[in-house]
Amino acid sequence: MAKRRKRTSKNVPAKGRLRDMADRLWSITVRTDWNWKCAVCQASRCEAHHLIPRENEATRFDLQNGIALCSSHHRFCPQVSPHQNAGGWMRWLEHHQPLRFEWYVETIANGQHLKFDGIKNAPYYCDVIRSFQQYVEPETFIEIVTVQFSTYLIECEKPG
Repeated sequence: MAKRRKRTSKNVPAKGRLRDMADRLWSITVRTDWNWKCAVCQASRCEAHHLIPRENEATRFDLQNGIALCSSHHRFCPQVSPHQNAGGWMRWLEHHQPLRFEWYVETIANGQHLKFDGIKNAPYYCDVIRSFQQYVEPETFIEIVTVQFSTYLIECEKPG
């Protein structure tokens, strides 16, 4: 007989959907932190880039792990794109964002990016989503998580 999973509340979306919500909120928060401008050229249309790939769950939602880049500097620029020229990107980061570069080097050297000891379940993603709420406009937050789930998060915070 197959093992039955315990169902989270019907008001909570599936785990994959929760992860997607957390990713979107992380992205908005990172870009807000950079005033919605590319860290390289100050272009106003930007994307959030993970310094340490998001497959590393321990740093996936860490705001230190994010930097705003325009699409050119994110994916296409042969001199500094982290996806085209990792060495050039790291030199740029070291010279222009020394604190972020130092965080990156220390995190990798200490293996912190590999030290995820949680469980990627609905309560974990709910906590991550809740942690980003303070950084995102209320309308945007509700647009991403829906009214029903937002209400559920609020009700869960109420003492017993």
